[in-house]
Amino acid sequence: MHENVAPVARFEAPLPHLVDGADEEEITINVGLGLVAREAAAVEYVLHGIYVHLAGVTKAYSEMAVATGGALVKRCREQLLKSSLALPCRDELTAVLDEAEKGFRERNRYLHGYWRFDEESQQWLTLKGAHGLERPEITFVDSDEVWALADRFRDLHQRLIDWDLRHFGEMAETEDGHQALASVKRN
Repeated sequence: MHENVAPVARFEAPLPHLVDGADEEEITINVGLGLVAREAAAVEYVLHGIYVHLAGVTKAYSEMAVATGGALVKRCREQLLKSSLALPCRDELTAVLDEAEKGFRERNRYLHGYWRFDEESQQWLTLKGAHGLERPEITFVDSDEVWALADRFRDLHQRLIDWDLRHFGEMAETEDGHQALASVKRN
């Protein structure tokens, strides 16, 4: 189990037969995969907002509504090249986009692959079809790796929010009634 996380409390699964016979390793990998999906979606959401600002789109989701992962990173890169932002601002976002692209490739391997626990190596064997290759990707993965990826996506999310606040932040009312900069996606 991931060493920095308290053990998951016992829970009642809505469909108990799906977790019948699952051991701690299976629960750990499945919770980790869920966290990867959740944190990657948060990154995609902020990237879409940044794309909206870079492209000068007047209404969110009027353009690129279905772009996810690598496609969204690519669109942000294209708009960043056309933007009037200063070079240091572009470079900062480019570095985060590079990390996001790498993370999305890894996420795809994990979320779109087949998983099987290999008793001999005590690792998970992942099998995923690969674009442009005649054979699938086959990789061994430890349960901690998916948790680490979820953590990297959480960090990327915060870095994107911080960047967005500095360059496109708008004044908005906070929960306690004060005014503060907010990362706002146009509605």
